[in-house]
Formats: sequence, C-alpha cells, structure tokens
Amino acid sequence: MKTSDVRVRRAITAVAAGQPVVLAGDADGDGRLVFAADAATPRLVAFAIRHTSGYLRVALPGSECERLNLPPMCHHDTAQCVSVDCRGTGTGISARDRARTIAALASPDSAAADFVRPGHVLPVRARADGVLGRAAAAEAAVDLADLAGRPRAAALGEIVSRRSPAKMARGGEPVEFAVEHGLAVVSIAELVAYRQRTEPQVLRVAESMLPTRAGDSRVIGFRDVHGHGEHLAVIIGAADAGVPVPLHVHIECLTGDVFGSRACRCGGELHDALARMSARGNGLVVYLRPPGPPRSCGLYARGATGDPVSHTVAWILRDLGVYALKLSDASPGFGIVLFGAIREHGIAADALAVAG
Repeated sequence: MKTSDVRVRRAITAVAAGQPVVLAGDADGDGRLVFAADAATPRLVAFAIRHTSGYLRVALPGSECERLNLPPMCHHDTAQCVSVDCRGTGTGISARDRARTIAALASPDSAAADFVRPGHVLPVRARADGVLGRAAAAEAAVDLADLAGRPRAAALGEIVSRRSPAKMARGGEPVEFAVEHGLAVVSIAELVAYRQRTEPQVLRVAESMLPTRAGDSRVIGFRDVHGHGEHLAVIIGAADAGVPVPLHVHIECLTGDVFGSRACRCGGELHDALARMSARGNGLVVYLRPPGPPRSCGLYARGATGDPVSHTVAWILRDLGVYALKLSDASPGFGIVLFGAIREHGIAADALAVAG
C-alpha cells in the first residue's frame, strides 16, 4: 500500500473515532485542525480553541446550508455564511456552547429555527464534489467526515505557530504539532489522489459501431463524474480480458485532428496509430476531451495535463475490462505519470504511448 494511502486511512480512522487530525497542504500553506462536527465535545472544542486562532468554522455541503437557511455573509465571498449560535446556548462563546452549536450544524434533525444569527461559529459552504471539485480545506474536511462514515460536516481552525504566536503554523510546523499531540496528519493533495484512485472517475454514457479509418469499430463514450470532460474509447477488433491490447492515448487537438495542421504532430500520430491497429487487426484508442476550450495547437493554449487525466484513462480501461496492455516504447508528455497511474489500478503494461 502506498505511504500516502496509509496516511489518508489513518486520518479517516481517527475522524471516525471522533479524534481531531491535522490537515496540511492548502494553497496558503496553513495547517488546520479538523474533526467531525457531530463528534464535537466541550473538551475537543477547548483543545481546538487553545491551539488554533479560535475562529472555528464548520464546513457543510451547499444543500445543508440551504436547508438551515445559512446565506452568504457577503456578496464577494459566497462560501462564508452568516455566523450562528445554537438557540439556548447562553453567550455562545464558551467551548461548551460552541460544541453544542457545531454538533447541531451536523445533525439532520436540526432546523433553521434552531439557530440564532449572528453567532460565534461560522458555517462554510463546501462544494458537492469535495476535493475533486475544489482542492481546498473546507472540501477536504467534509470529505474526511464522509469517508469516516460520519455526517458530511466538519469543524476546522487554523493552527497557530508556536515559534511566532502572531502568525499561523506553516511549513513543517503543522506536522510537528501533529507529532507532539499524537495526531494523524494528511494533506489535501493526498486526499485528492486517494479519491481519484478509489472512486470511479468516468461514467459510460453511449456506445455504437462506427466506420472509422481502421474499419468498423466499437466506440464507447464516457463522461467525467466530477467535471464536464467527455471521452471516447475506440476499440478495433477485440479487447479481450487477459489478452494484451495495443493502446494509444490521445488528447484532443482540434487543429491537428480535424484540419490536419502541420503546427503539431497530433493529427498524424492519431492517424498513424489507427493505421497500425487496422493492419494488426486489434487495438484501443482512448481519445480524451478534457473540460474547457478545445485543445488546438497553434491557436489556443494547450493547458497542463497530468494526474487527473491519467486517472481518467485508468478508469476507462477498468470499465472496459482491459487489464493487459501492449504499448510502444515512446512515452512523451505525461507518459511516465500515466504509466504509474494505470499500474496502480492493476493494469499490466511495459511502456507507454501518449499523444496530443
């Protein structure tokens, strides 16, 4: 098992047990203390208040923010909602009062009328897809609670630096804090990679037999589960389980693929791959159309490719039942990354060909 997966699973286990964990790796570099909102106790909240800025937030799905009538605090930041206290908690500022409010925000039995506004706990709207929709702290906190089998609500607060108490803990300090207090530590990037490896990233949406340059081919359409990318798998001949299948991965290039632009090799590489597979009598082309403007060499910026695309390919291969590949020796672009990703999914391959 990968070391990063071990860290993610340790954090999930800790959250499931009602313990706090340290979340590292946000874009701003801060370390955060995170725990499941329904596990809030006066003692746990007091610990969080002592070691963080004391400004505790509760990340919630947008649907829960709507149900509990938690509107945005201001127009320019729609994620931060109006602060609340649970009705009947007195001043609302003590650890006991805030623990009650945090737990109430996680309860499916709570209603909008159970809270007074403004208060001392700040709800934060997290995107429905979690870290696969936005790799940020609120989404990571909700994902941890969800993966731990708890309600999709989590409290979080920025850890204060021990070296410079007027600043937040950054760099190696969040990890040092975790070691000192015996807490699990996980990064947002590790959560993203874990979900990409363990949750299907594509959905089969269409299938047809089409006449192509390589002859009559079975073409299957896929759509990203998280996002708006659409992709094609073109199967020439048979793709039988256990039989190595020649693979060509191609990223859409409008100018090269459609208009035969000579500003790039994209169209030529795709046509050459189809010709080789036609002559051989079998093969598989995975044609990727990532979200956003169409890739067009010499016209639009190509944009970056990497892990999300490689995991998309791996999940398409898993859906097709292809676990053995016969690949060329060439591995341009993000070939090494894609090779590692498909190996993680149990797909046997010796080399890689990627175009686009």
